[in-house]
Amino acid sequence: MAEKKEYRIKVQGQFVPVTEEVYLTYYRMKRRELHLEEKDARHGVFYYSAMDTEETNGVDAIPDLTSPRVEDVAVDKLLTEKLHQCLSQLTSKEQELIFLLFFQDKSEHQVAAETGIPRMTIHDRKMKILRTLKKLMEK
Repeated sequence: MAEKKEYRIKVQGQFVPVTEEVYLTYYRMKRRELHLEEKDARHGVFYYSAMDTEETNGVDAIPDLTSPRVEDVAVDKLLTEKLHQCLSQLTSKEQELIFLLFFQDKSEHQVAAETGIPRMTIHDRKMKILRTLKKLMEK
């Protein structure tokens, strides 16, 4: 009588007895994994996990393309500060009109209806203020 073959796989450094079916499935999976790694190597696939160290995680090296760049944030902040300085140089009536149109997001028609000033006058004043602001911003 032939002896029954014993199948074992290594789990956490120890050999564990398993059935023939489990043994074959396990080694098929291992071979498939090795095949895919070899295929990736041939095609130049790079994994960020290959850059892992004890101090850093390789995935941290992936740039976040959805966040704004630090330079853009800094420039936006400087421009915003400059705009607020320029706005403070306008007369109170000019500031009020800009506040209504741009900060309260009202249309020229709404401002005209609220103030009783013709819409075209509102428009002309707005354009004059914007030209003034542009000159002040360019200084």
